Amino acid sequence: MMFEKKILQNIVMRFAIGFALLVFAGCDFTLSGGGDVSTTTPTKEQIAKCRKVMYVNPDVVIEPLGYALDAGMDDVIRFKFIAKIDDPSMLFDETQVESTKFKPILKPSNFFTAAPETWWALSSKTFLGAKLSVPPPSSKGTRGLNIAYTKNDDKTLTVYVLWYET
Repeated sequence: MMFEKKILQNIVMRFAIGFALLVFAGCDFTLSGGGDVSTTTPTKEQIAKCRKVMYVNPDVVIEPLGYALDAGMDDVIRFKFIAKIDDPSMLFDETQVESTKFKPILKPSNFFTAAPETWWALSSKTFLGAKLSVPPPSSKGTRGLNIAYTKNDDKTLTVYVLWYET
């Protein structure tokens, strides 16, 4: 009986240590109830997070068209919106995202074309954009930021941003 109690204590202790390591390693999705999200009506919080981590200019009026979060050890966010401007140099915080690097998109595969969301499908229009590395706000390291946009007839821009942890 004493031997069985020690085995049970050992199992519980290993589980507790493993769980603590996950939490301290940054895998808080187990506690926050997080998980994959996909919507064409993102919340104010989701839009605010995208604006922050993707360095979208806070002065630009946007109309969100879709938001998707693939949660995991390395999160991936897809955010599509219409910007109510026609000047792409105004889209992002220029100190973090250099619009001079926007070029014709040669590799649509940089934008996760296998995403299941129909709203994410890049049309056959010609896109400009860039594949960049940016610093995360209030942190160290870099994050991937793939940007594509196309000009619309009504003097707006349709913008696709793929943000991912590296």
